[in-house]
Amino acid sequence: MSLPKQSVLSDETQTRFWVMKLLDSATAVKVPVKKGMETNDRIEILSPGFTNSDRFLLTGNYGLPDTAKIRIIHQ
Repeated sequence: MSLPKQSVLSDETQTRFWVMKLLDSATAVKVPVKKGMETNDRIEILSPGFTNSDRFLLTGNYGLPDTAKIRIIHQ
């Protein structure tokens, strides 16, 4: 599986990576990931395994704590 680059976050040293996965329409959880190959706009996720129905934050995700309450704004 691969995700858009903007959905994969890292620490300052780029040694730890994570995504903010939506549990429901109002809660995002921090999920550590192991990344694989990168292209210009996508990053391969080696683990954990995600499904096609999983949803991830693409914007506004940097600096959010684990189990953050969010509000989705459609533009």
